[in-house]
This record gives sequence, structure tokens and C-alpha cells, in this order.
Amino acid sequence: MRIKVRACGLKRIDGFTFIEMLLAVAIFAMVGLASFAVLNSVTEGDRLSQQAAERLQKLQFALMVMERDLMQISLRHVRIQGEAAQKERFWGGRFLLESEDGALGFARHGWRNPGMVLPRSELQLLGYRLQEEQLQRLFTLYPDAITGTEPRVQVLLEDIAELEFGFLQGEAWEDSWRDASWPQAVRIRLTHNELGLIEKVVLLPNENATAGEQIR
Repeated sequence: MRIKVRACGLKRIDGFTFIEMLLAVAIFAMVGLASFAVLNSVTEGDRLSQQAAERLQKLQFALMVMERDLMQISLRHVRIQGEAAQKERFWGGRFLLESEDGALGFARHGWRNPGMVLPRSELQLLGYRLQEEQLQRLFTLYPDAITGTEPRVQVLLEDIAELEFGFLQGEAWEDSWRDASWPQAVRIRLTHNELGLIEKVVLLPNENATAGEQIR
């Protein structure tokens, strides 16, 4: 409703009533609140999407690193803290390497050192374990660890509740492995607090072919 005001000697002025002004303000407020809710929902959805993508990216990276290490497994015997060379070239099971669940240990070749510039070998002694809900990759600078040497720790994943390794022998999966030879394949099982159970099977290279490559 508009009101008309006529003053003496002045032109007529049209205006809005107080109720119409309140109604307009209320409508603008409701539109503003709705817009904020939509924007907040979109922002929160984008944040959750980015977090999920980041978790998936980290998972893919961790599995890629584990597969790469296993595919470059070495036949070389290793020495632990200056002891004689061990019979086992590959070992795995629960509670090894101070793990809270499954663990894995072996040596790999192919640790790039172009021109041997760095004071280390191209061989690397590796281990995987679960500690404090972290999937940890352990490595030393030298394949023959010196007495008192602590491995370096690389955290690949967090929020891991369980870590389990399986080892294929023939047609059966074994829960543990300690031998000079290695299994046909390694099964990796991770239980992530957000992503749930993730499983990956990695076929290991043929030992005879690997030995021939190392001899060359």
C-alpha cells in the first residue's frame, strides 16, 4: 500500500508504509539466509570431496610404493647389526619389526644412485610395519646395518586399524614367511578407519630371472 503526502506548496510524494518496509527486509533476510545455507553446503561438500580425494591419493601412492619395492626385490642376503649374513632373504608375519600387526622385510635393488655420487649402495634394506595407526616404511642407508643403526621411518598412511600380509605358496596362502626364497605373490590387506578394507595382490618376479639380471 502506498501513501500520498501533499504538503503546502510542495509536490506530492509517494512512499511505502512501515509494514511494507518490514516485509521487504524480512524477504531480503530470508533470501540471504537461504543463499548462505546453499553456499555453506557447497563449501562443506567441496571440503569433504577434497579430503576424500586426498585420502584416495595417499592410498594409491602407498600401494604404488609397496608394489614397486616388491617388484624390485633382491636375492642378496642381509646382515642385521653386524651379524653374519642371514639365511632368510624374505620374511613376513605378525609382530615383526616391533609392529603392532603384520610386518614385512626384504632387500630391494634399483635404489637410484646415478654415477654412485651418493656414499651408499643401490641396494636398500626395507621393512613395513604398523605402529600408532601408521603404515610405516623402514629403510637403512646401507644393506648391511651397522650395530646400533636405527632405521629411518617414512609414514605412508595414517588411520590404519589393521595390517595383514599373506604369502602365496602353490595354491595356498600362508600367514608368515621366513625363507631364502620368496613366495609367488604377496597379499596386502589394509583396514582404513575411513575407507574400510583394501586388498592388493602383488606377483613377485621369478627368482631365476632376477638372479640372472643381478649377475649381469
